Amino acid sequence: MTRKNKWIIALFIIGTFGVIVVEGVVNPRIEAKQAQYEADQQDPLTHDFAALAKYRSAYMGDFSNLSHLNQALPLNGQLNGYQLVPETFTAQINYRMNTSEMKPEELERILVYNAAANFVWIDNLEHVLYSFEDVQYTLSREAAQQWAGTELKTLQEPGEWDISVHKKLVEPMQVKAAFSQIVDN
Repeated sequence: MTRKNKWIIALFIIGTFGVIVVEGVVNPRIEAKQAQYEADQQDPLTHDFAALAKYRSAYMGDFSNLSHLNQALPLNGQLNGYQLVPETFTAQINYRMNTSEMKPEELERILVYNAAANFVWIDNLEHVLYSFEDVQYTLSREAAQQWAGTELKTLQEPGEWDISVHKKLVEPMQVKAAFSQIVDN
């Protein structure tokens, strides 16, 4: 066997081993991390708020931005369209589910979290109307700001968000109080 053939065989073996390692070890680990990250994005307590910064907008009329923001928030798998009401600076976000499909505490936590995120990243948004198949909830910027205890624009910093929103949504009683304070109806 010539030296050239030995090199070809050695490179083939190294290449095969490399493919086995990448396909059998590296890619499954990457896929598992991605799946875990996506699962974490469905819970306000583990959601990556900093990833939403790219959706900052001065105007609620930027429909593409509003839809992408809400597609990056918890409960995005149940989205069923949007409607903007420019006269009242309201975004209606429709879901294809009944509220009875979730525990009330989980639903309330998600709605408070999502509304606060919408108000923080979209400057002129005044109301968010969440429309489910069985009920509608309207949450207002003014009430969210009173609940947070600070100007919502300052919550764009992840540290401020954690203090003013995230930590207030951990305990069930805090969630219930936040929801009843922010919901207009």
